[in-house]
Amino acid sequence: MLPHNHVPVGTEVPDADGYIKRKIAEPKTWVYVHRYEWERAFGPIPKTHALTFKDGDKTNVSLDNLELRTKREMMLRNSVHNLPPELVEVIQLQGALKRKINGQHRRAA
Repeated sequence: MLPHNHVPVGTEVPDADGYIKRKIAEPKTWVYVHRYEWERAFGPIPKTHALTFKDGDKTNVSLDNLELRTKREMMLRNSVHNLPPELVEVIQLQGALKRKINGQHRRAA
């Protein structure tokens, strides 16, 4: 007898972060569809790389929308160095303020 929440192989569901997962085997073998499709087409993803969505849509798992980037490229792409200096200053001040508040909170506890 199968549990009430059983789903068949081939079922696709979104995870908490919006990525699509597919059940590929019983009893509980799930894979991320974007990784699965990329590896089927191009082979394994090196540990030094990350797979990204060109349009930012995690549900668009078309090979045309997937891009393999080095983790260095990802770091540079998402770095504060790409932001205007005024915004970088605000982000740094916000971090300093949070650290100060958390420090005061810990001492009071």
